[in-house]
Amino acid sequence: MLPNNKKMVPLHNNSVAREFAVGIAATLIFFTSVLLIPMMGIFVGVFTPLPTLLSFYRYGPPLGLLVPGGALLGGWALFSYLNITQSMPYLMEMLLLGLMLAAGMRRKWTLEKTIGVAGLLVFVTGSMIFLQAHSAADGGIFASLEEGLRRTIEVTLQQYAGITPEARLLEESLAGVVPVIVRILPGASLASAFVMAWLNLLMAKRFCEVRRIPLPPWGKWIRWKASELLVWVVIVTGFALLLPSPSVKMVALNLLIILGTIYLFQGLAIISFYFERWKLPKMLRAVFYGFLLLQQFASLGAVLLGLFDVWFDFRRLSKESPSNA
Repeated sequence: MLPNNKKMVPLHNNSVAREFAVGIAATLIFFTSVLLIPMMGIFVGVFTPLPTLLSFYRYGPPLGLLVPGGALLGGWALFSYLNITQSMPYLMEMLLLGLMLAAGMRRKWTLEKTIGVAGLLVFVTGSMIFLQAHSAADGGIFASLEEGLRRTIEVTLQQYAGITPEARLLEESLAGVVPVIVRILPGASLASAFVMAWLNLLMAKRFCEVRRIPLPPWGKWIRWKASELLVWVVIVTGFALLLPSPSVKMVALNLLIILGTIYLFQGLAIISFYFERWKLPKMLRAVFYGFLLLQQFASLGAVLLGLFDVWFDFRRLSKESPSNA
């Protein structure tokens, strides 16, 4: 059960003290893996908010703040030693996500509100940090980002493919889409915040089920469904892509990325629903989920599955009585 906020858990309790120490260490390991292990570290770093989420959800303030507070102090010492203190704002951003998710769970917000508020707050905070860091860029932020991305592509291709006609042709092709990539960063960033919030909540839910810790009254995730009114936003946004204005097209494209993430969650809920019905082994499910999240065409298929569920109701939820929904 969740401890009462008015009744403090004694810190001299060895198991509690060990739990906080593990939470602080895990936070720093998750976050530094992104910095020290390119590419592969991202898959671990996405769970940086998890120890803070679990600590604050279980113990609340002030005891639940020991993990994020300890992670901040330990992170400052570690990053000072490694000379990467510029990463501290991003660590704070991840800790904020964990705190907001836990706060939503403690207040028994709906699943949509918990992910939406936490993801949006972290996106706004990250955007402010990013704008502050690039406010002095020559030619504007977008121009600076485009130039940096072009240099990264050039260095990467030279490192892995060498200077060959094929590599040069690929570099020119990628350089042509750099402006589009840079301008969809807002939508991609917010979508990433939602995905990160969803993954951390999913892991926290599993942890609480194993430890028999009470969860908010969210019901079964495999029955989750986005509001049907949202499909009209998709339709309007799709038509906006046909307009001649480049700025309107970019706004519409960013919105479609965010909406696609929401329908990805619904598509995964549908797939999980049938996995439960067919009683597939957990190992096979994990492999399939990994394939869905890492393979672009598989992810797109899950998005379309979630979108078309509005019309086809693949789980037949509308036919169930309210008591069974």
